[in-house]
Amino acid sequence: MKITYTGRQIELTPAQAQKLEVEFRKVGKLLDNGRGEAEARVVLSHERHLNHAEVTVPYHNHELVGEAADADLFGALHAAVQKLEAQAIRVREKWRDSKRAPKTDAGEPSEGKG
Repeated sequence: MKITYTGRQIELTPAQAQKLEVEFRKVGKLLDNGRGEAEARVVLSHERHLNHAEVTVPYHNHELVGEAADADLFGALHAAVQKLEAQAIRVREKWRDSKRAPKTDAGEPSEGKG
């Protein structure tokens, strides 16, 4: 999963960026099936005493967005990633269930008619 960080009034250290990548591993597995093709945009901002985190991921023609605010930066990110994960599971199940209809052959007669 490719992750792009944007910090507004916040600078991330390399150790913090690595910690964020660990947060996105599970969501990455859900979204790109291990191919590394999914791309996430993370916007971090700080207002007064709150840290805001917004995560946006394009997935199957949908924009999945997870937003959260907390006094702790990683608490806000964790909550945003959890919201994103729930959305990804919901969209994935909807997409999977709508594509799983069995095909019927036109050449075979139905059993009820005689």
